[in-house]
Amino acid sequence: MLNQNRVLNYIKDNMAFPLQFLELSDEQILNYVTEYTLREFSTYFPELFSIGLNLTMESNRVPGTPNEFYIQDEQNLEILGIKNIYWSTGNLLLFGHPPLGPFTMGELPQWALSVEIAGWVRTFSSWNYTFQFKPPNVVRISPSPDSEQNCAVEYERVHNPSLSTIPNDMQIMFMELALADTMIRVGRIRSKYSEGGSIATPFGAIPIQAAQFYDEGQRKKEALISKMEAGNLPMVMISFG
Repeated sequence: MLNQNRVLNYIKDNMAFPLQFLELSDEQILNYVTEYTLREFSTYFPELFSIGLNLTMESNRVPGTPNEFYIQDEQNLEILGIKNIYWSTGNLLLFGHPPLGPFTMGELPQWALSVEIAGWVRTFSSWNYTFQFKPPNVVRISPSPDSEQNCAVEYERVHNPSLSTIPNDMQIMFMELALADTMIRVGRIRSKYSEGGSIATPFGAIPIQAAQFYDEGQRKKEALISKMEAGNLPMVMISFG
């Protein structure tokens, strides 16, 4: 499980600390990573989360609109988008959806056909709900779900600032992105010291290599963004025949 201390150590170790002075404190580095790096990473690989939504509860309804509802994240994390909304199967039963699954192989063909037909009929009914996300935390459901009481909302949100929700197979990618952002930021700070990129001391000017840090961070980040964009593409299946 990833945590802030592990990310901080990775950044400092790869920036030659303590052999090389860093202009940012531990708290400043972590604040920047959790405020900006984490959000950018989450736009490519968000955390999926689901909650139940009571459509009749007044606190969940947007005032003045019959079909807009608030999504209340229990950890107050930023919501990036809504993946899906799941409804009860009550209306499907009206369209002939079997109430139970098949018990034998002989029942399977008719059961599958009934499920398919029920789904198609709902598509042309007044229960064929569509939804639209309105940032920061409102969902619009059309048509107005007056006959529904509850639904389940699956949505995408920014990962927890503790970094514990970042998938294990993406930890190195996130730490590299955090390192790149820190290098860029330190490079920008050092470029402000003087035009020559050095610090004046009683012993003479000491070069601080601002451009080297900044350029390396930019190259690293561009490569990571390319990987994340490629990894975020949905899988598309093409059938020939």
